[in-house]
Amino acid sequence: MTLFFFFCRFPVCFLVFTFIWNSIASESLKDLDDDDDDSWKELNFALRADTNGTIKSAHITWTDRFDDSFAYAYTNENRSDLRYDKPRPEVFVRPKFIQDAFTQFLDFFQNITKIGFVRISIPVLKDDLKKLATRKKKTATKPHVDSFQFNSYDKTLYAEFFRLSSGIPKQLKIAFFYFSERSEKVLDGSILNHSKIRKIKKLDLGSVESDITDLQLHQLECESIYIRSSTITNEGINRILKEWQDGLRKTNYLKVVSDDVQKAEIMDGVPKRTLERDVWEIKNRFNVSATVIVSRVPSDMFDSKPTFEFDEK
Repeated sequence: MTLFFFFCRFPVCFLVFTFIWNSIASESLKDLDDDDDDSWKELNFALRADTNGTIKSAHITWTDRFDDSFAYAYTNENRSDLRYDKPRPEVFVRPKFIQDAFTQFLDFFQNITKIGFVRISIPVLKDDLKKLATRKKKTATKPHVDSFQFNSYDKTLYAEFFRLSSGIPKQLKIAFFYFSERSEKVLDGSILNHSKIRKIKKLDLGSVESDITDLQLHQLECESIYIRSSTITNEGINRILKEWQDGLRKTNYLKVVSDDVQKAEIMDGVPKRTLERDVWEIKNRFNVSATVIVSRVPSDMFDSKPTFEFDEK
């Protein structure tokens, strides 16, 4: 009652008191929201094979929002060498170590609301693992993932984890599991028919050979695209350039590595200014400039091949 009469006589004091109280309450709610944040920066699942290709262990690593990193390792035998991993893992010896590790990985994946980066490295999503991925969970969440990397040629793996996650990731990279696969296998270009993949901002397929067609490339809405494919034609690339010049495409970076890159066909009918040999500047209807380069670019994993590169300034 005394406090009530005080505020009635001194209304300015009441206003000051109210402002302070609201500020304290707001900060308390903010702290509460921060404490409830269950996002992780990174989550990885990887199988490790010996020189003969036999899977010897399965690994889960993750980094929480505080930048603290942790690891689990699953194997069917006692392994002293695993203690040298960074971060040092907690080791589980199990007869069905791959299934047990994948189950734990899914438990992590389906109990986090947001993950910055998810990398999965397995040769194929076999039936036993697929059954685990399609299991029914009453409390499962669909995390939003900013960036996916799959070290696998198995398109069912990509589709399954796009199904298990929410929204459209910003980035997708697909690479090989076994090093020898880079020259033995071809990625099925039909993966680009997936609605989520078509709308990803940054698509990186530069580590694998693919059979992507002109039509599949044309349907992509990505801002950045890196593809290694000998089934992309010069006419298909030429169409992309002309659409960009007409202001019809939001793509600002395109790199295509192919067996047959012909600069005359690619630049046919494209207004341009020569900067140096095999390098041109082009502009679109909004007067935005881009550089086009046709060259042979070697990489750490492949021999040099004819390469087309478009880069908006």
